[in-house]
Amino acid sequence: MIQSVSYLHIKPLVAYSAKEKGVTTLIPFDAVLDHEQTAAGVQTASEQTATEQTPTEEKSNQADANTDKHASETVDSQNAGVQKVMYKDPATGKNIVYVDVAEEVKETDSASEKATSAASMKKTKYDAYFKKAAQRYGVSESLLKAIAKAESNFNAKDVSSAGAKGVMQLMPVTAKSLGVKDVFDPEQNIMGGAKCIKQKLKEFNGNVRLALAAYNAGSGAVKRHGGIPSYCKNYINKVLSYKKAFETASAVG
Repeated sequence: MIQSVSYLHIKPLVAYSAKEKGVTTLIPFDAVLDHEQTAAGVQTASEQTATEQTPTEEKSNQADANTDKHASETVDSQNAGVQKVMYKDPATGKNIVYVDVAEEVKETDSASEKATSAASMKKTKYDAYFKKAAQRYGVSESLLKAIAKAESNFNAKDVSSAGAKGVMQLMPVTAKSLGVKDVFDPEQNIMGGAKCIKQKLKEFNGNVRLALAAYNAGSGAVKRHGGIPSYCKNYINKVLSYKKAFETASAVG
């Protein structure tokens, strides 16, 4: 049986001689070698030029180096004790210091700073009124000052968005019930505030935290919540913190 045979029609590869103008994208090896040698020579010359600096250039570079050193020392002094990581910037080649700012702020507890803080709370412009109110109502002077600082920061003309007024931030209805005729008179306001916190302490069996919650949100709110409402906790902590600070200031003398 005779089988037919199919033939592939393939054109022969055309070769070009050196004299013919054949088009090709290949670069001869000799040309590549010449290019590399030329590039190496240019780089060497550039490095030599960079090394041979004039006195002016050397002085300028030294100044830059000193500036970088000073900046680095400043960063180090400002971030002493802070976790640092050194890495090299791939673009510039310079060493970069990464500072973990989460560790940057730390509390200090030196005796001198405590004394300074205490000294700043030794006196208020209404000390005579606080002392008088404390003696009349049997409430600690430091507690009255702490409430006043938390409520108005001793601003006799302060008015809150809710309508509370004066140094101790008395509501108009409350002030009237306490016998305060002029809420913007600091003496009357402080006396009224002292009388109010005295009533709250008596109502809650001397529990200072409950009394402060009642002063801030009302006795009804404390009773409805069966204790301190969550929105009063920050206020109570602030007042007690101020109270301790005033007592520390008094102890320092």
